[in-house]
Amino acid sequence: MVARTPYARARGLGAAGTGTREYWILKLTSVAMLPLMIFLGGVLIALRDASHSEVASALSKPWIALPLFLLILANALHMRLGMAQVIDDYVHSNGLKKFAVGANLFFSYGLSAAALYFLILIGLRG
Repeated sequence: MVARTPYARARGLGAAGTGTREYWILKLTSVAMLPLMIFLGGVLIALRDASHSEVASALSKPWIALPLFLLILANALHMRLGMAQVIDDYVHSNGLKKFAVGANLFFSYGLSAAALYFLILIGLRG
């Protein structure tokens, strides 16, 4: 039997010193999304009475498509990291946690990949 303090047993197993990268990415993506969401709101207001062909033509312009592309990427990363924190905090079963983490990855990146695909498709047709 080895006499070890609780600190010695826990060393290397805890979360102290980890998570800083995710914290800063969450903060940076939220700051980046603020002007991009304002831009999206402006585009939506400008195109509120436009026809389908006018909207497709507007979305094919690079000065509109590029910020929307960046918004989709920032949103996917922010969404994935935010849900990962929720999963880590509230899902305690190992099997369910693995499933939830995988579903989070597939949902966030799958949804953003579909949005980027349709943005590119509209841009090439417009």
